[in-house]
Amino acid sequence: MSRRVFLLRYHEIALKGANRKWFENRLAINARKLLERELGKNHEAHDLIMEQLRGRIVIRADFTDAETTAAVTALKRLFGMSSFSEMIPVKTDLALITSAAKREALRWFDAHGTPRTFRVFTRRSDKALPLTSMEIDREVGGRIKLEHPSLTVDLDNPDFTLGIELRDGESFIWTQKHPGPGGLPVGTSGHLLCLLSGGIDSPVAAIMALKRGATVSFVHFDGQPFTGPEATDKVQELAKAINRFQPNPQPVHVVPFGRIQEKIASVTNPRMRTLLYRRMMMRIASRIAWREKARCLLTGESLGQVASQTLDNIIAVDEAAGVPVLRPLLAFDKDEIIERAEKFGTFAISIQPATDCCTLFADKHPSINSNLDSLLEQEKLFPFDAMVSEALHSTL
Repeated sequence: MSRRVFLLRYHEIALKGANRKWFENRLAINARKLLERELGKNHEAHDLIMEQLRGRIVIRADFTDAETTAAVTALKRLFGMSSFSEMIPVKTDLALITSAAKREALRWFDAHGTPRTFRVFTRRSDKALPLTSMEIDREVGGRIKLEHPSLTVDLDNPDFTLGIELRDGESFIWTQKHPGPGGLPVGTSGHLLCLLSGGIDSPVAAIMALKRGATVSFVHFDGQPFTGPEATDKVQELAKAINRFQPNPQPVHVVPFGRIQEKIASVTNPRMRTLLYRRMMMRIASRIAWREKARCLLTGESLGQVASQTLDNIIAVDEAAGVPVLRPLLAFDKDEIIERAEKFGTFAISIQPATDCCTLFADKHPSINSNLDSLLEQEKLFPFDAMVSEALHSTL
């Protein structure tokens, strides 16, 4: 185990005004929580220290090599960060900086091979050294090139970049910049309730909402006894995967919905069943959202992707909701959604076989241009208020 130092660079937080400090604090809190969850119950032994230095967060901790790898994995899920690097800290002294830079460059060359081209890139918020950033670049780069004369400087597209950051009396040297996920820190944009079906789309919608700083909890509509328990098991696994992106894991509310669908199917026009199911889901989810203090509902719907997602049908379904409904994937096609699902690590779970409640008792030719008045007439055929109350009473 050895002392490791990470430097985190902000994303949109850098554009904030008077409330920037609040966003910075939230990012630091989230970083600590993600790392502590990744490291497990013994995280106290790592002496984790967080510092905020003029537009950067510095993390210092005692990690083994395996724990360092785990920390890198966790930080790649930290929304609000543009990039991060493992750093070598040195005092702000040109000789010490140059010596450490040469040593770290050699270590990189030993691991990856000597590159053809390189550059040194310096950023200074601390002006203690009487040199500009470009002068430091030339001084350190020249020393490296003296020992490796085959190297050529390329400022645009180098094979290897060595970075130097001068910050508040201390300097940091890095040889690798890991991309961050961008966005805003989770917990800075309110709370949402996601309708999580078990398919490909809704998990992607949830993670994209996390990227915009929301916290997201989940509601799942369980089709039992007409579906098996595997659908709910899969949703719990998806929620676990999504929760890896937020510092405080959120619950899944499981609503028994199979008997409700059976009742609706027994008395209504088959072509309208799917929309009637969706309207009931919106009513129930809205009530759960009020209880959870969630400001909006969240779905994975994409405009025109299936019959229930035409503009007319979306409008008709939203009429039954008691809170606004957000659809982050509205303009995405299926390939774009799948690409993101694979990137977020939810795709392999989503394609596991399980019967979805949305297909229960569904008509082969559902309505694509619904009429709200017709739906309201159909809803007179069953006691939807009582059914909503019963479902809420039985929700886990």
